[in-house]
Amino acid sequence: MGKVSATAELSMSFDEKASAKAAYDSLLQEADFSHRGGSKVALSGKKVKISIKANDPVSLRASLNSYLRLMHIIKTLDKDRE
Repeated sequence: MGKVSATAELSMSFDEKASAKAAYDSLLQEADFSHRGGSKVALSGKKVKISIKANDPVSLRASLNSYLRLMHIIKTLDKDRE
């Protein structure tokens, strides 16, 4: 069987650039590149974008679950700050 690869992109928008920057800084600590794929975090104005590449569906799912959990926490904290 050939090599399977998969990609996913996630993004979050914020009301303030400072909140987006704080989220970016937090998520950047989780970005990595390994033998099973990797991820990249980018900041553009009030939006944070996460690009994930994986060599197999299991790795992609694990990365997505981690980032979605972190994004939920970040958005909850940002909402509570208002």
